[in-house]
Order: sequence, then structure tokens, then C-alpha cells
Amino acid sequence: MSIKLKLAVPIMAVMLLIALILQFFWLPIQLQKARTAFESHIHELLLAGETGIIQNLLERNLGALYSSLGYMQEEYKGRWLNITLYNEDNKQIYPLVEEQSGWKNNKANLMKVIHPLEIEGTSLGYLAFYADWGQEKVNVEKNIYGIRNMIVGMIFLMLVFTTAGQYVLIYKPLRKLGVAINEIKDGNLDTKLPGQTKDEIGDLTKSFRGMLTELEFQKKALDQHAIICMTDSDGMVTYVNSRFIDISGYSRKELVGEKLEIFKPGDDSYGKIWKKIKQGKVWNGEVCIRNKSDDDYWVNATIVPFVNDTGEIERFLSILTDITKQKRAEKQLRYMANHDVLTGLATIRLGKELLVKTLASARREKNKAAVLFIDLDGFKAVNDRHGHDAGDFVLVTIAERFNSCLRENDSIIRIGGDEFLIISNGLTRRDDAVIVAQKVINVLREPIIVNDKKISLGASIGIALYPDHGDDPEALIKYADEAMYTVKRNVKNDYVFYDDITTTV
Repeated sequence: MSIKLKLAVPIMAVMLLIALILQFFWLPIQLQKARTAFESHIHELLLAGETGIIQNLLERNLGALYSSLGYMQEEYKGRWLNITLYNEDNKQIYPLVEEQSGWKNNKANLMKVIHPLEIEGTSLGYLAFYADWGQEKVNVEKNIYGIRNMIVGMIFLMLVFTTAGQYVLIYKPLRKLGVAINEIKDGNLDTKLPGQTKDEIGDLTKSFRGMLTELEFQKKALDQHAIICMTDSDGMVTYVNSRFIDISGYSRKELVGEKLEIFKPGDDSYGKIWKKIKQGKVWNGEVCIRNKSDDDYWVNATIVPFVNDTGEIERFLSILTDITKQKRAEKQLRYMANHDVLTGLATIRLGKELLVKTLASARREKNKAAVLFIDLDGFKAVNDRHGHDAGDFVLVTIAERFNSCLRENDSIIRIGGDEFLIISNGLTRRDDAVIVAQKVINVLREPIIVNDKKISLGASIGIALYPDHGDDPEALIKYADEAMYTVKRNVKNDYVFYDDITTTV
């Protein structure tokens, strides 16, 4: 029910109560008083004229008696009906007939009047007739209805003026306050509150203004730190702060009223998040999303569902923190931890992880895998004669040559110094490993130009095979290393399998 009706209900109830009181309580009382007064007036009239009637009764002068009663009948014609005279023995003396016809047609407005005739305490009989007091009744009702209408009219006018005053002083400010509160609830803190007044509504407005100031302060502090987005229960955006606009690249017009399409195609993060928050649960985690330019950025997100009193979800509040720089730094650190700074090749730490995966794949596919341990022949002389900068250039060049000559599923690892490791997967026979070793030797045959001088290098290569020589990653690296040292000590710039050196021994 509208507050306007609620404010009018008390006055309307009072108006109805007064009307009921006048109709069912005061009107009957006034009618009874009027009836009593009317009856008393009749008795007073009869007292004034009963002397002649009594005298005629005593003298047994029926002619004069009938004439007096006839005169009375004529005098009050239409008001006093069926005037009847009874003697002391209750015998009807007048009229000669029992009663006049038609008097009962107006029975509702008739009262029966019985007037005793006495002289010095001795009863001589009584007069009985019906008196029509309809006019008096109508007058009373008119007066009562007039008073009622006047009171109701005054109350109605009071209702109109009071309601108008209440509308201006109470309803209108409360309505403005209600609209402002709903806007605040929807996240619009720029809403305008009603003006300050010196009453309870003014106190209420003052309290809400203080609350709004506090919310604005908290929002400002939050906006400086976090990226804010609010959606309805269907995921339609209802509010975003400036930081969300900045990071997403979309305008506020492009966001509000639309569903966010910020997840990568094929990414199931959105489905997982939506499933959880639709259950009324808070979701927290890191997620990679896209901006308008289709660039990726990372956020740490907390999504809170707002559940009303009936248990229904009304909206969702997302508080995001941009962690893109942190993620990129972590990625860079991981890269630096797993890749050689000079050549960009994988380090032995990453190489061991790659070897574990390679062996698992070979085991699953029932293929062979090879570990080639490589030591450059003649590299120490490069550092000694041309300096370490020249040595670094040679290592970078060799790494590039390795990458260009080997397959995509071959992994190249720099162990340190001039030592490298190649993990080759998807081999079907022993000679496939020979092909890889021969490619390494071949790319090193072409001289490297350093300071206008040609530098030629070779490679001593030891090969360990899975599953021929074992299935333990550490053991295979060790076997390849031992095979490489055999080549290094004997012929150089060649390769040998681990089982070849063990057979020879």
C-alpha cells in the first residue's frame, strides 16, 4: 500500500467512525428524544382541552361530548388518527364505529397515545388515538444528516489539506529518499538526496547523507586499489568503475547493459565460475581475460553473489586486482630459471623434466628415445685466443644451428660451458639416433666467422637409448655422458652408443 493511502487511512477511519456513530447511535437517541417531546406536547394539549370532555362525561351529554371530540378530530386532522374514548369500564364511547379505515398505511410514523381522564383521582376513562410524528421525525433526521454532512465535509476538507501537506512534507521527501536509496543500492553513489529539513525526515536524510559520504569514501579507496564490476543475476553489466574501463579498453556505454565477452575462446573458466556463483557461493582465483584489443591480462578476482531475504540472487559484485605485471614477471623468472641466459636453450633442470615426459611418451607409444650428450671439440682454444665474448658468440651461433637442423620434437639443452644435451623422441630404430648425431657433426663443419677469422669446431657425442640402455632419466644422462668421454679421449668429432663402450670394456 502506498504511503499516501496509509497516511489517509486514519482520517478516513475517523470519518467513517463518526458517520457510523451519528447513524446508529446519536440518530436513534435524538429520534427518541423527539418522540418523547412530541408525546409530551400532545398530553399538554389534551390537558388544556380535557375540561369540556370531562364535564360532558359527568353530565352524560353525549351530543356535546361527540361535538367536542369531532372538533378535536377536525382540529388535528391528519395528525391524530382514530380518536377513541373509553369510559371507566374500558367501554368504547366514541366513535360509534370501531376505527377509521386506512390509518395503518402510515404505521411507521404513528405512535399510540393514551391519555387518562381523571377528576380528583377518580378515573372517568381515557382517550386513545394514533399521532403522526413523521414531520418531527423528518426534521430530526434532517438535522442529524445536516450535522453529519457538515462534519464529514469538514473531515474531508481536512483530509484533502492534510494529505496535500503530508505529500509535500512527508511523502515527496520520502519518495526522493527511496529513489536515492535504490540508486545507491545499484551502485550509483552520485545520486542526489532530498534537502535538509528540521524534522525526523531531515534527521533520516542526514543519516543517509553521512552513510553516502562514507560509502563514497570507501568506493574511492576501493576504486584506487581495485577494478570493480557489478552485474545482475543474468550476468548483464550494471556498473563498472573507471579502472575497469581503463584495463578492458571498452567504454562504459559498451559495457553497461551487455554481457562480458572477456574470456578466451575455448576457455572453460567462465563456465566454472558461473556454475559456482549461481549456487550463491563466493568465487576467488586468478583468471586470464582479454581486453578490447584482444590482448591478454591477468586478474586476481573475487566474485560475491548478493542473495536477498527470499534466497534469490539479485546481482554479483566482482572485485579484480590487475596482476598482469606480476604474472609476466613470474613467467620471466620461470623462463630464466629454465633457460640459458646466453643461448636461450633449456637448462639441465628443465631438460630433466623434458626427458621424463619424453620417456613417458615413448613408453606409451612403444617407441625409442635417445639422449645425446655433446661436448664441443676445440672450444677452449676459442676463449683463450679470441676472448670470452667471441666464445659467447660461438655458443649462440651453435645453438641456432642446432635449432635449425633438428626436429620440432627434439629438445636441446645447454648443460653448461660447451656441453649440450639433445633429447630425441619418436625414434623407431637405433639408426634414427645416428641421424641426429650426424646432423650435429655436420652443422659444426661449417666454420664460424669471429673477428674476420674462421673458427672450426667438432663435437664428441655419447648416445644412450631408451629402452635399450635403461628407463631411468638420470641413468640415461649418465650413460650418454660416459659414452661422450670415451669419444673425447679417443677420436673426437664422432659419436658412440653406451652399449658400444660397455661391450668394448
